[in-house]
Amino acid sequence: MQITVIDVGTPNTHAAKNGRSYQSLEVTYKGADGKVGNKKLMSFSNPSVFKAAGTWNKGDVVDVVSQKDDQGYWQWTGIGTGDSPVAQQSAGTSASPATRVTGSNYETKEERAARQELIVRQSSLSNAVSILTVGAKTVNKDDVKQLAQELTDWVFGKDAKASVSYDPSNPADFEDDIPL
Repeated sequence: MQITVIDVGTPNTHAAKNGRSYQSLEVTYKGADGKVGNKKLMSFSNPSVFKAAGTWNKGDVVDVVSQKDDQGYWQWTGIGTGDSPVAQQSAGTSASPATRVTGSNYETKEERAARQELIVRQSSLSNAVSILTVGAKTVNKDDVKQLAQELTDWVFGKDAKASVSYDPSNPADFEDDIPL
């Protein structure tokens, strides 16, 4: 279809629902039958047509290749001069934005397990410090590390030595089993 350009609007930037942005451009034209029409072009639907339309001036005569999309709307799929379209898409493909991610950004099973272990280790360190600081003037960092490792092993069900060590020669370490 041959059109005569009457006016090309300035590109407007819009924000899509997915957070990305796109541009739109409105072209006012006169068709071969003399009727005036408007066409709103989107930067993602046919990028080559959108880019070319931004360079058009009033009075330019352009051959536009149009095709009905799946929703029944006429889309400009290509442009050219004379009888040879410059940027024509194949007739079987409809224009769609190329925003699909081909790879996965999700953690693998191993990465999730490693992250979970780091969280438990951090929590065990905090709890070890809390346990050992009760009534102590200073805390030995080796004792903190050892207790944190024992807590981590207990959380993951690893066979570790008892988390509470006691000295059998010290009566204060025994549990009070005499009822009051």
